[in-house]
Amino acid sequence: MDKSDLEILSNVLCDKDGFKFVLLLLDKLGAFDRGINPNLSDKQIFMTLGKREKGLWLLDNIYEANPEKYTELLKERRKIYATGK
Repeated sequence: MDKSDLEILSNVLCDKDGFKFVLLLLDKLGAFDRGINPNLSDKQIFMTLGKREKGLWLLDNIYEANPEKYTELLKERRKIYATGK
């Protein structure tokens, strides 16, 4: 992402609903997942890895755009994971 894209991303993260949406998007992309289900077909594994790669790309850009919001995202994700909500 270039500087103006990072600024837009930072603005989205500073909005309450934008923050929640980015968290939802990261979850759907599998950015927080670990490992691969060995029961999946090769095609499903490659699709999962491709989605996860996009999620990790977004996480990297979030850190570059706004390190404080990056940390907040990780804390919120941990809280959701711990409570199941």
